[in-house]
Amino acid sequence: MKISAIDIGTNTLLMVIGEQISGNSNTVRILHDIHSIARLGEGVDRTGIISETALERATAILHQYSAICQNEGVERIEAVATSAVRDAVNGKEVCNKLSSVLKYTVRIISGEEESYYSFTGTDESLNKKTIIDIGGGSTEYVTGINKTIQQRKSLQIGAVRLHERYLKALPPSQIAIETARMEIRNQLSLLPQTKTLRDGSDDTIGEIIGVGGTFTTLAAIDLGLMDFDSTKVHNHTINAQTVSKITHYLLSNSLASLLENPAIHPQRADILPAGALILDETLEFFNAIKCKASTKGLRYGVLYDAFGRSHSPDTKS
Repeated sequence: MKISAIDIGTNTLLMVIGEQISGNSNTVRILHDIHSIARLGEGVDRTGIISETALERATAILHQYSAICQNEGVERIEAVATSAVRDAVNGKEVCNKLSSVLKYTVRIISGEEESYYSFTGTDESLNKKTIIDIGGGSTEYVTGINKTIQQRKSLQIGAVRLHERYLKALPPSQIAIETARMEIRNQLSLLPQTKTLRDGSDDTIGEIIGVGGTFTTLAAIDLGLMDFDSTKVHNHTINAQTVSKITHYLLSNSLASLLENPAIHPQRADILPAGALILDETLEFFNAIKCKASTKGLRYGVLYDAFGRSHSPDTKS
């Protein structure tokens, strides 16, 4: 059985196609993992509306994804929409249009659901960990151990949101940077992890693993990659000092200069400084010395969940 899981985010539109290995209901073979940038949430923080232009970009990508699914013989598509569609006044209307393209229902998921899928899609060990998913409109923080979630929270900070509010001019002014930092710190204070964080115990959050374009791009920069290589980026560890140095570099250069860096995707260059700033502040908040990048995330959680339900006695596949 082949299933496709699609993550319709504020900045990216991601699809993974998996196949259940015959005779093993717990093993999924990944056939395709495709990344596209639609910037569906462009301007949503300011206007509250997803624009026709942004919607056209997203539907064009979904038409391509739909064709790939047909060619691969995909039997079911599970698609979810996150922050931008969740926040937009016309979110339901947009969701209906996207559903008509795929001919499958696109579900608008809550921040809590987003946290759950990010954790289950990224968790690869029984050890204690905190999964951080820096998106375009929101950032999810999920702490768990032994495949069980203990604490989770979705915060209204994301790379596109902060870019549009404070860091649109590159390089930004020091006042803009400090204002953005203050916004991030105010949001971080809402995390449930804060209640036990100040005891200085590493057991509070465990290992920090990050998903999303901010983490994978910072890993690529740290590795000095000329071309993106997921096998090198996945599970690459970046120390906090390096994150701060890269963040300073991103905030100190013009967009034209950032576009010259081969490790930075041209369509991500403008919002990367904002995403890096979120990570930099997060590591300082957690008093963490390092983090690890993952190329997995929410779409994998949706895929695994879909396969799990396909084997449920109450579900017809």
